[in-house]
Amino acid sequence: MEDSRTKNTLRNVKTGAIVQLINKLMAFIVRTVFIKMLNSEYLGVNGLFTNILTMLSFTELGIGTAIIFNMYKPIAEGNKEKIKSLMKLYKKCYYIIGIIVFGLGLCVIPFMNLFIKEIPNIKENIILIYILFLFNTASSYFFTYKKSIIIAYQKQSIINNIDSVFYLIKSMVEILVLFITKNYITYLVIGILATFIENIIIAKKADKMFPFIREKKIDKISKDESKSIFTNVKSLIVYKLGEVILNGTDNILISAMVNVSTVGVCSNYTLIIQAVKGIVSTAFSGITASVGNLNASGETEKKEKIFYQITFANFFIYSFISVAFVILLNPFIKIWIGNDYVLNIGVSIALAISTFIEGVRLPGFIFRTTLGLFDKGRITPYIGATVNIISSVALCKICGVAGIFIGTALAQLSSYTWIDPYLIHKYEFKTPVKKYFKKYLKCFTIFILELIVSIACVQYIKDESILNFLLKGIIAFIVPNTINIVMFYKTDEFNSLIEKFISPLRKIKKQ
Repeated sequence: MEDSRTKNTLRNVKTGAIVQLINKLMAFIVRTVFIKMLNSEYLGVNGLFTNILTMLSFTELGIGTAIIFNMYKPIAEGNKEKIKSLMKLYKKCYYIIGIIVFGLGLCVIPFMNLFIKEIPNIKENIILIYILFLFNTASSYFFTYKKSIIIAYQKQSIINNIDSVFYLIKSMVEILVLFITKNYITYLVIGILATFIENIIIAKKADKMFPFIREKKIDKISKDESKSIFTNVKSLIVYKLGEVILNGTDNILISAMVNVSTVGVCSNYTLIIQAVKGIVSTAFSGITASVGNLNASGETEKKEKIFYQITFANFFIYSFISVAFVILLNPFIKIWIGNDYVLNIGVSIALAISTFIEGVRLPGFIFRTTLGLFDKGRITPYIGATVNIISSVALCKICGVAGIFIGTALAQLSSYTWIDPYLIHKYEFKTPVKKYFKKYLKCFTIFILELIVSIACVQYIKDESILNFLLKGIIAFIVPNTINIVMFYKTDEFNSLIEKFISPLRKIKKQ
């Protein structure tokens, strides 16, 4: 079981990272063509409507996680009847969600002026554009439920492979259309068609891999179990609604307090950040099913050990990439698309700190959800959402756009950063959580030190040539990683991380 879990994890991580790399590279190319063929107003509309629909999609948050959690045990036991029952429930829930999202989306239209401070300078009808975004989001729920069984069986790599092919084709067609027609509506329609066809193919693949889910005879889930699942769902919806408000309102606030064009400029920064984060988070999301399998059958002491190993790995990676964002974002934007799209360094610093905080807390979320601690910490989302809205609005008036991202970072620190580890230690590990807080404080302090030293090292490199950009990249790589090695080379987590890298190399050498 351990060997199988490791193999599935490595396969999911590898394919996930490769797919994200391909997808983000194509997204970068499409964005470059988009900017050349259209303008920042269109980028702003893209970012704004994506945020609005992220908010509306909160109804989904919780159902997928809760039902996949309930699949871990029957999969480990080979109980196909229970899996069929869960899939039927999942299908019903997602059909309802699709209808609700579409209905809520239509209700937003009369209040569109609240989200847009200045009407964007575009020739297409803004409502038509929004409806296309809405249709793309809502329709996906009618097919996506079958992804759950593939994920729960630790076969995320299959979805990754299909996704990479479709994203590549879609991107190439989008580029062609932008060059030939410069038509934004056609560009959006291509995205809708790609999403629709990809979901159908994944659904067919699930049917082929697990033919038993197509059987007509399906037992009903007992009332007690159904009640337990939906209790978890309600808890997760509340919990993740706060997370949506935490991470999904930045563009809405920028549009409402500044303008849509600034949303477009910021979206270039977030595109790069999301590209890097996507590769890293996909690698870590590849371990979610394996962590769920471990939590369903492993020993508590081993769970705690794995938790700290993953948390340390996240710190090591996110401290480096966050420092790199501060040092390289502005020079890269300037080289890529010019000075007109460059924001002040404060925005880069705020985005980097928010990225670091979000990245280091990811293992806590993975363990809490796969342990089934859905109904704990219910006040957390309210704290996070309240702090985010109040601090973002207040700081935006003082610091401008950077203040909104600082508000998001403060909201994460005041809520999710500490509550997930607290719940895990209290209800599962049965050990004092102060050990985690000490490690976190140490890691955060070292990250700030790395940030200061790196900025000091590059401040005299003024010319934004490609050569100097590469020089800054070398500094951004060496400084944080060297400090991390010096500070942690004697710790168990560091040596375990090194061993996990060396072990596969040893096997290859033996072969």
